[in-house]
Amino acid sequence: MTQQTPPPGRPRRPLRRAILRSTAALPAMVTLMNGVAGFASIYYATLAGCAQPSMEPNILTTAAWLIFLAMGFDALDGRLARMTRRVTDFGAQLDSLCDVISFGVAPAVLMCRTFQMLLGRPEYGFLQLASPGLIDIMLGIGVVYVCCAVLRLARFNVENAPDLLHHLSFKGLPSPGAAATVAGMVILANHLQSPKVGGWQALDWINVAVGVTLPLATLAVALLMVSRFRYPHLMNKFIRGKRPVSYIVKAMIVVVAAVYLRVVALALVPLLYALSSPASELYRRARGKAPAARQAPPPAVRPPA
Repeated sequence: MTQQTPPPGRPRRPLRRAILRSTAALPAMVTLMNGVAGFASIYYATLAGCAQPSMEPNILTTAAWLIFLAMGFDALDGRLARMTRRVTDFGAQLDSLCDVISFGVAPAVLMCRTFQMLLGRPEYGFLQLASPGLIDIMLGIGVVYVCCAVLRLARFNVENAPDLLHHLSFKGLPSPGAAATVAGMVILANHLQSPKVGGWQALDWINVAVGVTLPLATLAVALLMVSRFRYPHLMNKFIRGKRPVSYIVKAMIVVVAAVYLRVVALALVPLLYALSSPASELYRRARGKAPAARQAPPPAVRPPA
């Protein structure tokens, strides 16, 4: 009795499946590192209240950088899941749970603690009388931010359940973008508190402007997360695929400028991304209404019977 030889490439399939099973835990581990970075950010934000006043900016800056580290893990786990072909519902739910920690709770705690630190600075003396009420307002903004982040992630899982990796746009501001807005402004505010920069008298009003803008920006990005504005997926829409050489040159110029102005870019770029969709929507509506106001449509002519 002759033994049938398997077609070429057939013996490699069991080995390939075994390799995929052995690497299936890698995306989950990276996702968990996202949650760990978010928890560490919360820890450092709360630790700042027990440290000396001179050490608070450095500790809060570390907490903000940990949120950006969580964003790196969040971007990496999806790529690993697609490379290993292990995109599962378990991974999607695990990713959302870790995002709640890193991009929901951590930015809210960081914002509240940073504002409490700024109230103790001399240039914020005009806010000292209302400081107890302001702390309650900051707590309310933090609660709104956490609730909007949770709702945003739950809606994303429901609306994008068939395909969680190949979408080109988001409905509502993504939670990492909202967290980057808060963390970037915290880094900028703490940078202005440093002796090398904050010692300039001319920067006191800039310091005040950043501190006042921080809670307002937090509330704005919280509401944008549950809005219906469309936001592009930057990686899938602008970076993936073939691009002309001129496009790559322009992208490198933007990257070099962002590295050179890294502190300002960390605060400005996420804020501009958050405001880009509402601004473009208002522009399209204003542009669409203008021609209609100048020229009325012709009346409908009823055809003869």
